[in-house]
Amino acid sequence: MLTCSFNTEKDESATRLSDRADTERAVKMLMAILFATKNHLRADWGAFPGVGSKTMTGSLHPEYNDLLPKGLIGYDHRGLGIPLQLTYFIEQYIKKGFQRGWYHGPQASQMTVQLNALVDAYGRMETIRLTPVPIAHLIHEKQVLALFGMFLPFAMVTEMGWWAIPLTTFVVFTLYGIDGIAGQLEDPFGYYKNDINMDAIVEDIRSEALVLVDEWMRVGRISNESEWFVAHYEGGSPLSGVPTFSIVSFDD
Repeated sequence: MLTCSFNTEKDESATRLSDRADTERAVKMLMAILFATKNHLRADWGAFPGVGSKTMTGSLHPEYNDLLPKGLIGYDHRGLGIPLQLTYFIEQYIKKGFQRGWYHGPQASQMTVQLNALVDAYGRMETIRLTPVPIAHLIHEKQVLALFGMFLPFAMVTEMGWWAIPLTTFVVFTLYGIDGIAGQLEDPFGYYKNDINMDAIVEDIRSEALVLVDEWMRVGRISNESEWFVAHYEGGSPLSGVPTFSIVSFDD
């Protein structure tokens, strides 16, 4: 939506290149939010002061360092995640675009709603990661499973005989297996095979977004070259055989 929003300014030639650069940076920051969210949920901090470092200089994650604004310093050590930090710049961009007339009020409002939805999703995922199963529940569950496994053979031995031993082993193995699976699903953002494949999801979004940005920049360059050519030969070309042109503007 940032790259497809239309421009309603009458004189946009002077600021077209800088505006396009701002839009490209905003799109890259949106992609950086996804990478930062993934790493934050895995406690793999994207920017943090070096532990034990006297200078306390920031260290950016190389996975998405090229997507971040230059000079950005992370404050994960102070409780502020990079995803929230980047949304501040996106909000500034939306406000700037509205003030310059790149899009109307409803469009700016819709982009703000989408940004808020992104922040809300980040908060929900962080809540999932930071809300473990209560310790009392875990202790009680393991005690009940242990007692059940101890007394189950005595309840089955009268009718099953020696078959009570393998049957008890199978039942206890199944119940403890379910308990182990529940422990794995408690944090679905890790590196295990049964966790959410966040690397593939984020990388797929990054590839698609970069292709869209490259195509948008290519069309923009073609548009600029067309407008320059038409403007220089409007009213008839000094070259023979070149007809008269009128200025054609391609919307961003």
